[in-house]
Amino acid sequence: MIYRLKITLRGSRPPIWRRVEVDGNISLGELHEVIQIAMGWTDSHLHQFIVNDTYYSTPYPGMEDWGMMEDIRDANEITLQQVAVEVGAQFIYEYDFGDGWEHMIRVEQIKEPEAGVFYPVCLTGKRACPPEDVGGVWGYEECLSALQNKNHPEHEMYSEWIEGTFDPENFDLEESNRMLSFLDFYKVFKREKALVYTDRQGQYLTFIYYYTKLNGYPPAQADIQRYFRVTGPSVNNMLKTLEKRGLISRVPRKPRSIKLLLPRAELPDLE
Repeated sequence: MIYRLKITLRGSRPPIWRRVEVDGNISLGELHEVIQIAMGWTDSHLHQFIVNDTYYSTPYPGMEDWGMMEDIRDANEITLQQVAVEVGAQFIYEYDFGDGWEHMIRVEQIKEPEAGVFYPVCLTGKRACPPEDVGGVWGYEECLSALQNKNHPEHEMYSEWIEGTFDPENFDLEESNRMLSFLDFYKVFKREKALVYTDRQGQYLTFIYYYTKLNGYPPAQADIQRYFRVTGPSVNNMLKTLEKRGLISRVPRKPRSIKLLLPRAELPDLE
């Protein structure tokens, strides 16, 4: 499924924001790359996602030795659709712990991918990304004030630091999408059903559909195990595969949280 996200730099006035569409199966580590490009950052500092009270980040060399990963989970091991299971879900992306740039990520829409469309894609946005190391939201306001007033005592200093002109209203959508196209996970969706899942995987998906429809809640792994007469590890491996391929989503450590991400029309009959 495709997630439409609005990324807003918290505290920015007027607001600095981007609207992007991404595959819900990308990891938070990959989402970090999308945010960096769409916003216009240079990925020169540490970052973290804050989902409720859980922190996720991309491990860097030395972080474990310094004890920095003790309370932080690997962002490469969890997907967007696992942490944001419904429209309206929100979480924080923080970049540069010194400047403390916090971005509010909000899920605006979850939909089927459009055939022939490449993802991720930036749809629109407003205003330029602040310069790196400017001192956060308040430092950025001071920087703009100095740049726009030639009589400001720090006008010359900021002008030399920026190294040229800076237009706070400028956002280059074309350049943003050009940079997104270089990502390893940039791809087009063809929506060819025969390539989406195997026959066996299709049976699991259809069972999940009918179980949920009949009972009003998703099956537990034990329910699936009993129906298909397989072992627990076999069910677990199948669910991981379906999740990795973007066919289902689950909430970590929450029972009966399987969510089917395909419509009934794309499922086979249950044998």
